Amino acid sequence: MKYLERYNGWLHLIGWLVYIASPLLFFSFSNMWFPPNFGSFLLSKLAGDVLLIAFFYLNLQRLIPNLLSKKNVIAYVGAVAGALLIYLVANDLLMQWWRMNRPPMLGQVPLPMPPPSGRMSVRPPFGAFGPPQITAFLSFCLVTLASSMIALVRDRLREREEKQQIQLEKIAAELAVLKLQISPHFLFNTLNNIRWLTRQKSDNAEEAVVKLSQLLRYVIYQANHERVPLTQEIEHLEHFIDLQKMRLTDQNSVSFVHEGAIERYQIEPLLFLPFVENAFKYGLHSQQKSDIVIGFRVGENHLLFFVENPIFENNLPKEGESGLGIKNVERRLALHYPQRHELHIYTNATTFRVELSLELAP
Repeated sequence: MKYLERYNGWLHLIGWLVYIASPLLFFSFSNMWFPPNFGSFLLSKLAGDVLLIAFFYLNLQRLIPNLLSKKNVIAYVGAVAGALLIYLVANDLLMQWWRMNRPPMLGQVPLPMPPPSGRMSVRPPFGAFGPPQITAFLSFCLVTLASSMIALVRDRLREREEKQQIQLEKIAAELAVLKLQISPHFLFNTLNNIRWLTRQKSDNAEEAVVKLSQLLRYVIYQANHERVPLTQEIEHLEHFIDLQKMRLTDQNSVSFVHEGAIERYQIEPLLFLPFVENAFKYGLHSQQKSDIVIGFRVGENHLLFFVENPIFENNLPKEGESGLGIKNVERRLALHYPQRHELHIYTNATTFRVELSLELAP
């Protein structure tokens, strides 16, 4: 649609030049193209073409949008019929003017003017197509059909663009809501951790508040962007992991690794955090050994994120407990990476593992 609008003027100009010059293809051997007939014929033809061009844009810009598009069919048909009548009368007057003003051919004796009641037989200038009025009628129908088809296609393209725009706005609004839901969810879990440190009278409580401020700064400012550098997203996860490590016991360990050219790519923000949150929420035990593994592998336009944690019966989610974070990620993946992501969740008796594969653009 934008491409057509960009070259709309040139397309119309070329189309009308082709239309006006088209008689050359059919009447190239007619005597009307040679002196002394050419001048008067050209003037009469151009005058008729100007009328058709005027009706073309009248139909395209006024009649169809204001009448036909609003289901006012009777008024539209009446307007087109009136325009057709005016054009046929004007075309007849132009043909009479051409007949009266064309000079005789070389060697031809001018015919005397007939008496008022007499009739004079004149060869039609468009002889191959029949009487001039038939040609005029067909030309008018062609112009009406062409302008109507253009208006129809234009309206359909405009409706499609409006629907696409509405859909994009709905998606943008939905993503904004999803991100707003992520922030309270993340904040609730992090404040629980700081509360735990405070109850333990840990010296890490103050440092935890500092880490939390860094995390909130990222959530508030960077997460509003459509894309963020993958390096920033990984740094954000590192801050979150450092905060979680403050409450680990000797039985717990966390491994966080990343491989590949992470600096080359950008990513939708906050995609991985819910999975990491769940690993710490359900994968740690104060008395049993629990190891959490988190990692990124970045290849050529491809990213693999994985997180693995042990399963403990007393840490399993309660029935009906909200899984808002994971559901939000799945919805955002469907919106931002359609047909370009794979999310797999594996569970056995002792281990829970998540693998997220994304196709990235450099």
